[in-house]
Amino acid sequence: MNLRSQIQISLIVLILIICGIFYYKYFYQKPLSISEDIKEILKKEKEANMPSGNILKNIEYKSEDQNGNSYVIESKEGEFKDENSNIIFMTEVSAIMKFKDQTTVKLTSVNAKYNILDNNTNFYNNVNLDYLNHNVVADNIDVFFKDSKVEAYNNLVYRNLDLRLIADKLEIDLITKNSKIFMLNNETVKIFKAN
Repeated sequence: MNLRSQIQISLIVLILIICGIFYYKYFYQKPLSISEDIKEILKKEKEANMPSGNILKNIEYKSEDQNGNSYVIESKEGEFKDENSNIIFMTEVSAIMKFKDQTTVKLTSVNAKYNILDNNTNFYNNVNLDYLNHNVVADNIDVFFKDSKVEAYNNLVYRNLDLRLIADKLEIDLITKNSKIFMLNNETVKIFKAN
């Protein structure tokens, strides 16, 4: 082998070494081991399932108005969507309003939107209200605690011992105990005698 052949072989080997170093430095990615793959997948899954906002578990808020009426609302879980918000979105909700005259209103729903400043609450999804011998089932029931007023609407059914009413809206004044049941259009309220 002459000197010229040795130089050519040396240059080819040197070029191959430089190409290998270049490839490993800029293009080669170390394959993850199985445990690293699993850790990476779990990390991505956890980040994807992270809820936005702040989550609270087993919540209870209590308040009392100037007339001595109390309001307690409980929830299995609640979430503040915005850090500066006074609104908490609750799930699996129950509320009890106790009045000075010892009467009680019980409310349950799947969800509620509760304002922690004024206690106003919008109950929605499978809402049920019980008061003495009266029962109201609706898609939405709003409690305006400061105004001592309750409004029920959307798929509203009212029941007592003697009858069942189907209407668009129910308004209850919690101080006078007066209520109005009405339709939003010119239709009449449907009344059925209880069996």
